[in-house]
Amino acid sequence: MLLYYFSIPDILWLKVTALLLSLANTIAFVLDFMTYTVVLQSFPGPLMTSWNVEATLEPKGEVKNTLIVSGHIDSVFEFKWWYKLGQLGSLLTIIAGAVMVLFPVFCLLALLLPSGEWSWWVFMTFVLLSPSTVTYFNMHGNHAVDGASDNLSGIAISFEIFKTFADPSAKGKSTLHNTRLKFVSFGSEETGLSGSFNYVKANKDELLKENTHLINIDGVRLPEHVSVVQSELMSGTKHSPMLVEGLQKSFAAKNITLKTVTIPIGGTDAVAFARLGLPSTTIIGIAIDKLDPTYHTRRDVVGNINPLALENTKNGVVEFVSRWDEQA
Repeated sequence: MLLYYFSIPDILWLKVTALLLSLANTIAFVLDFMTYTVVLQSFPGPLMTSWNVEATLEPKGEVKNTLIVSGHIDSVFEFKWWYKLGQLGSLLTIIAGAVMVLFPVFCLLALLLPSGEWSWWVFMTFVLLSPSTVTYFNMHGNHAVDGASDNLSGIAISFEIFKTFADPSAKGKSTLHNTRLKFVSFGSEETGLSGSFNYVKANKDELLKENTHLINIDGVRLPEHVSVVQSELMSGTKHSPMLVEGLQKSFAAKNITLKTVTIPIGGTDAVAFARLGLPSTTIIGIAIDKLDPTYHTRRDVVGNINPLALENTKNGVVEFVSRWDEQA
C-alpha cells in the first residue's frame, strides 16, 4: 500500500520512479495475494509456525489409491470493512485491487505517449479511487472471528466422514476395501494456503505414488448453496472433472442438491494439490455471487449455520467414498 501511495505523486515529476514503484507493488500483489505464488510470506514480521494434522485409515485389502477429506483449522482477524459496510466493503476491495493492478499500466502509457488532457483525467480517476485502498491498508480489525463456517464446518464434516468408515473392531482400519482414507486438517489456510502448500511440498513423492485424490471442504453454511468447485478464477486453477462429476452423481443418488461453481476471488486448499497435478476439488456452502454476511466477520458463529447443510454435505460425500471404493 505504501508503494502505491508513493507512486501516485511521483507520476507528476518522476515518471520512471512511479512506474518502477507501482510495478513492483503490482507484481507482489498479484503473485502473493491473488495467485498464491508466495513472495512476501515472512514480511513484515517473523516467519511463524503452524501445523497440519492428519489421521489415516487403512483398507481391508490391497491399497489401490488414497482419498483425502480435508478442511482448514485456522480463522482470521475480522475484515472490518466487510463487517461495517457489507457488500459495499467487498466492492471497494475489488476496486482497490483493480486500481493497484492498473496503475503501472497508466504509468507506462504516460511515459510512452505525449501528455494531454487524457492523462490528467486518468490520473484524477486514480486519485479519486485511491481512498478505496484503505480496505487493504487497514483491512483487519481486532476481533478474532470464530470461524464456525470458515472453517470449523469443513473440519467437522470431514472428520465425521472419516469416522463413518472407521472399523470399530480394528484400530487404524476402515471398512473400505482398496481405498486408504485420510483426514487432514490444514493450518494457515488464511495466510495464502500455507498449510496445504507445505503439506504437498513435504509429502510430494508419497502423494504421487499413492494415486492421491483430494476432496476439500470449506465454508459450508447454507444447504441451498452447497456446491462443488470446478475452477478457481483468481489462481487460474481447474479442478478434476472426474471428481466433480462423481460428486454430482453421488449427491443426486441421495436426492441432495449440489451446484457446480467457479470461485471468482480467493482460493481453497485444493489449489495446492491441483498445482502438483493431483486430482482435487472443494465443496463450499455459501453464495459466491455476493458477499456472505458471515464471511470473515464476527457473524461467523455456529448459530448462523444451517445444520442441514452439514448433514447433506456429509451424506453426499459418504456416498461418493462408498462408490469410489467399489470402483477402485
